[in-house]
Amino acid sequence: MNGSAVFKWTKEYLVNILSSGKDPIVSDPLLINAFTQIDRADFVPDLLKDKAYNDLELDIGFSERLSKPTVIAQMIALLKPKLGGKYLDIGSGTGYSAAVIGFVVGENGKVYSLERVQWLWEQARSNIQKYPRLIQNVQYIYKDGLEGLVNQAPFDGIHIAFAIDKVPEALLMQLKMDGGRLVAPTIDRSLRIIQRNGKDEYEEEIIEGFNFDKFKEGLA
Repeated sequence: MNGSAVFKWTKEYLVNILSSGKDPIVSDPLLINAFTQIDRADFVPDLLKDKAYNDLELDIGFSERLSKPTVIAQMIALLKPKLGGKYLDIGSGTGYSAAVIGFVVGENGKVYSLERVQWLWEQARSNIQKYPRLIQNVQYIYKDGLEGLVNQAPFDGIHIAFAIDKVPEALLMQLKMDGGRLVAPTIDRSLRIIQRNGKDEYEEEIIEGFNFDKFKEGLA
């Protein structure tokens, strides 16, 4: 034996990576608590649970992938979810991002999460059952996402989990006029953060260096 062992990431180590250092990815105490309480392993398929806390993109089959936890954390931190807020999550995956946001918004908030792939939608709905306090305020909907959810708008924030060509006007119009935020990757490997400050007034920030799977149309 050489006395060495492979270091294994734990939930505690991952949360420490997200929330510590000179310029932490997550600094909001509510969000740090959400990442502490919502276990990523509960949203990862059984065969991949040993990699649940590693900062890796996970291939879950059928050309679907789960983003790195650091990337998910950065996007949600940029969304700035707040207690009692109402949010739209487009691209549920296995349900992790919506669960984290749902924990932040609390029992008086609401998260609507849209998923176009039926087996992922079913997984997300099953996974959230592990968190009884979130069942009422996190709703997963089997729906093609880029039209948003007009009947529940306006939203405090909209999070998109896949790369799009450009942000649809229909989604911008579903943001609240007093600071509603949208966080979306685009196919040019950028992350766009758009804040609505009035009826036709938007403020945009672009962060480069993000690679996401491209948007696919239609239900599957």
